[in-house]
Amino acid sequence: MPESDPEAEFDMALARAGLVAPPERRAAMIEGFRAWCEMRKLLNEPMPLATEPAFGLRQPAGPR
Repeated sequence: MPESDPEAEFDMALARAGLVAPPERRAAMIEGFRAWCEMRKLLNEPMPLATEPAFGLRQPAGPR
């Protein structure tokens, strides 16, 4: 599978949202986008069953 181009993905995301990055802010925004892409890879990894959110604390039932 070919490597994706983060700058092209960034441009597509902006276009889908109808946004324009000011030229003076583009470098910082791409840096943030690349960091988000790395975080997204980590979040897409499967979690052990013991740490799945479904096994978290249960909230008490509210008044009905």
